[in-house]
Amino acid sequence: MSSKAEVTGRIVDLLQLVIASSVMTNERIARAMGLNVVDLQALGFIARNGAPMTAGEVSHQTELPTSTTTRVLDRLEKQGYIERMTDPNDRRRVVVRVRPEAAAGVGQGGEDDPYGTIVQGMQRVHERFTVDELEVVARYLDAVKDVR
Repeated sequence: MSSKAEVTGRIVDLLQLVIASSVMTNERIARAMGLNVVDLQALGFIARNGAPMTAGEVSHQTELPTSTTTRVLDRLEKQGYIERMTDPNDRRRVVVRVRPEAAAGVGQGGEDDPYGTIVQGMQRVHERFTVDELEVVARYLDAVKDVR
C-alpha cells in the first residue's frame, strides 16, 4: 500500500503533465480560433461565469492586471467573441458577456467544436470509472482548482 506522501507525489507529477498538455492544447486551439492563449482563457472565464461580468471581475478571476484585461477585452470584442453593454441593474457600469453565437457548440463535442476531440476522449476515459469514482475526482478537482 502506498503512503500518503507517495500518492501525493504521483498526483503532483500527473497534474504537472495534465497542465503542460492543457497549455499546449489550448495554445493550438487559440491559434485555430485566431486568438492568443491568454485571450482564449479569459474568454473561458467569462463564458463559465454564466452572467455578464465587469472588467474588474474578469481581472480578478484571471489575475491579470486591469490594463492587460482591458486590452484582452478589446481584442475579444474586435474579433466578435464578446460584447460590452450597460449593466441593466446599474446603468453606470459596463459589463461584458460572450456573444451567444460566438460560443455556440463549444464544449459540446460536435464537429466544429475546437474541444470536440477532448470531450470525446474524456467520455471514453469516464466509461472506465464508476459514478462514485468520478464524484471523488470531481470533488478533488473542485478543491484544488483555486490553488495557485
